[in-house]
Amino acid sequence: MYVAVFAFGAIVGSFLNVLLFRKNTGESVMYSRSRCFLCGKKLSWFELIPILSFIIQRGKCRPPPGGCGSKISWQYPVVELTIAILSLTVATRLVPYTVSSYGLWLMAYGFYFSAFCSLFLIAAYDFKHKIIDRHFLYIFAGFSVAEFVWKNFNVSTTFSAGIVFLFFYSLWRFSGGRWMGRGDADLAFFLALFVGFPLSLFGFLGAFWIGAIVGIFLLLAPIKKFTIKSEVPFGPF
Repeated sequence: MYVAVFAFGAIVGSFLNVLLFRKNTGESVMYSRSRCFLCGKKLSWFELIPILSFIIQRGKCRPPPGGCGSKISWQYPVVELTIAILSLTVATRLVPYTVSSYGLWLMAYGFYFSAFCSLFLIAAYDFKHKIIDRHFLYIFAGFSVAEFVWKNFNVSTTFSAGIVFLFFYSLWRFSGGRWMGRGDADLAFFLALFVGFPLSLFGFLGAFWIGAIVGIFLLLAPIKKFTIKSEVPFGPF
């Protein structure tokens, strides 16, 4: 079963790659066939096998005359592998709680895997473009409200989510967007609803610490284009 769960996650990861590459480009996600971005060659089914095709082709488009031989972005296998591992993690974490009912396990797996995929899209898009995409955020918001109503419907979670939102909103408002993005406040609010109190507070403290450590590392690393004024997206943390 776990092999099937891993493979399913890799397939979903391939679809998420399509969403990330085509978002806000005007290109259809459903009706436009996958192609090489450099030569425009339409890809065959054996060139679209998640993870394996990248390895078999050594990270390149097929050589002429079938293709152009250009390098393929590492984003493809990284996202596919990440989502496959995420799928497997969700499945194994749910087993002790839903072992008595396969139907219940399937529903729980579908809910949480979908929720975390929407979070991944938010983080990946923010990492690439330094903005919280509102469409991906709306999808996660639906899962967040459902989880809140089902599990975390209490005063503590409601109050802490409001405090978290006001904190991030204040950082954005008083800095004119220099310290924090407006979308980060909305993401923080829905994350707080999703995980409940006190996990939300521990989570955001951890995010700030990890972000600070990464920022210091980037400043000390020999990366010329990164300075104290460079923007670092907070969403992924």
